[in-house]
Amino acid sequence: MTLLRRLLPVAAAGAALYYVRGVYRFRDPVRLPPADADTVLAPADGVVCFVKRVTGGQIYADSTPHPIAVSDLAGLPNAPQSGWLMGLYMGPLDVHFTYHPVSGPVTRTHHTASRQNTPLLSAGAAVALLTGRSADLLATRGTLENERHALTTHTIHGEVTTTLVAPGSGLSATTYTHEADTVRAGNKSAFLDEGGLVFLLIPAAFTPQVSVGERVLGAETVVARAEA
Repeated sequence: MTLLRRLLPVAAAGAALYYVRGVYRFRDPVRLPPADADTVLAPADGVVCFVKRVTGGQIYADSTPHPIAVSDLAGLPNAPQSGWLMGLYMGPLDVHFTYHPVSGPVTRTHHTASRQNTPLLSAGAAVALLTGRSADLLATRGTLENERHALTTHTIHGEVTTTLVAPGSGLSATTYTHEADTVRAGNKSAFLDEGGLVFLLIPAAFTPQVSVGERVLGAETVVARAEA
């Protein structure tokens, strides 16, 4: 009886882990995106880790005095010189699908490989994000160097780019969109097996509508809006 009591918590934990990894992360909830050409929707579920203005093709992180090139972060050669860069962290309990944030033709895709992927999160950052708090991810090697895949869509306000960043063990992603496709805001763009970091690079014509630490829903939350 004592042995059974000891084994029950282990069995329960194993069943919970199997459910999360084998069933829960594959859920596909119905999303109802607002139909508005002047808005940008969240490309994924998760926590907003940063919202940075892009100036001269660079952003500044709070934890380092040196600027960071947006082309390196977004995995996009010749990245725009101005605009905004947002970072969303998709955790293990979030929906693992990503969505197109805007409608329009896909003008380019770009894949950046990495010789060595490293973890995105420290233990403290992982705990913070799992409890719904923000964490500074711009100072980690993984954010700067891990494998990534970028997809750019043309809109009447400029080009919008979504970049998927590997969480630490390589970018295990199934993508549904290719260059020259025409997409609709809210449609699925990819599935991330292990979650990860999602960047959203938007033109200066848009104004961010979300703050650091806010939780967003992919295909539903308006994260930016074009100024009238």
